[in-house]
Amino acid sequence: MIANVILRLLEKELMSVKISTEPMPADYDYKAQPDSTELSHIPGTFGLPVLGHLPWVFNDLRALSNKLLDKYGTIAKLNIAGSKGIFVSNPDVVQAVFLDRHRNFSNEKAMENNIGRFFSGGLLLIDFDEHKEQRRLFQTAFKNEPMKQYVKQMNVIFAEHIQRWGDVDEFKFFPHIKQCLLTTAASIFIGVKSDEDVEMLNRNFIDMFEGMVGIVQKEIPGTKWARAKAALRNLKDHYESLIPLRRDTEVSVDFLSYLSKEKREDGSYFSDQQIVDHINFLLMAAHDTTASSLTNILMELAKNTEWQQRLREQSLAMDKEFIAYADLDGMVDFDHVILEAQRLHPSIPMTWRRSIRECEIEGYTIPPNTLVYMPLLYNYRDPKWWTNPDQFDPDRFSTQRAEHKNHSFAFTAFGGGAHKCIGMHFAKAQVKCFLHQFLLTYRFTVSEGYNPKLMMIPMPKPKDDLPLILERIQ
Repeated sequence: MIANVILRLLEKELMSVKISTEPMPADYDYKAQPDSTELSHIPGTFGLPVLGHLPWVFNDLRALSNKLLDKYGTIAKLNIAGSKGIFVSNPDVVQAVFLDRHRNFSNEKAMENNIGRFFSGGLLLIDFDEHKEQRRLFQTAFKNEPMKQYVKQMNVIFAEHIQRWGDVDEFKFFPHIKQCLLTTAASIFIGVKSDEDVEMLNRNFIDMFEGMVGIVQKEIPGTKWARAKAALRNLKDHYESLIPLRRDTEVSVDFLSYLSKEKREDGSYFSDQQIVDHINFLLMAAHDTTASSLTNILMELAKNTEWQQRLREQSLAMDKEFIAYADLDGMVDFDHVILEAQRLHPSIPMTWRRSIRECEIEGYTIPPNTLVYMPLLYNYRDPKWWTNPDQFDPDRFSTQRAEHKNHSFAFTAFGGGAHKCIGMHFAKAQVKCFLHQFLLTYRFTVSEGYNPKLMMIPMPKPKDDLPLILERIQ
């Protein structure tokens, strides 16, 4: 029976995506090829001159996805400021691209002209054998024993921050949780604990993200882009200065210590540059992405107080100030809330790859070196897969309903295939540890009729940073 299900999934995948199995010439280097834009046969247009669809991607990606795909079907043209490609939503295509059985879709080439300008060399941005080898770097650092220590560290830091927030006038959640998570990530990932060093990291990350979305993308003095590039250099210099110190320690107490001591199969260390690139990407993911996720979780719990109380009662039943690593798997309702908030407000609303060989997608021939954009958020609210898809309903992930299993790639909050998020369990541990303490410390609401404007870029969250009304629980 299981074999038949797998066979049917493979047949659906093959119907949506067909890839040439002809070997490439021995001297062919896909990384040296420019993007292909020969897509006149694909439905739709490339949008405005120069900008393309960029204004709609920034302002309302969900509305753009609905417009293009409702008008043209499951495939259309998309142009993000000159980066032209195809826009395709079918979860069968997402499955084929993510699993990439024929090694035909490159992360590195897809992302080199956007997030790759600041996070090149990060695990998400490298391909195939190189990715497989460097993923080994993380094996030791994410095992059970280190994770137990990380949970202990984050609990203490969360407590210090959460207790202070009740005294803040006109409390806005996002900047506070961002600072809290960066403090946590700096301690756990690179062993940095001083307020001065954390403030330096925070300032540089803010400059970097502001520059990434700037209109002028040349390093001209005084521009956001120039400040972002300077911030990137500051961060990398700081990480690099720490590596010899961590490599010489006998006991590994932070993530960088584990990475610095990890060796290749031939017994040599991974290069300092590789470690720096990975730490830069991980620190971003461990605080900005999780800050966005927690902001959206608290927004939904503030509006759906019955779920807030349901989680609080489960935390009360645990009868402990701090949860331990062993407690995490039993917090099933917390898992469902995390997933439901990700479905409604995904941290990665759209992803993309670049084809290497000619392939066929949804019946259209796609040239080599074509960008393939996949608006994941479209599938996350598709009524074909979800009951009342715009409603906050964490029980849809319960064993009894299991709507996320209607199609295994209609919901990919943590990616899939070789590039599935290696820090998924760490991220969930952060969220659960934080929510446990926050729920036991405060009841929280939003103002009546709260309906904020939501932003997608650089991170999905309410534009007003989520003003919360906190009531301390005695």
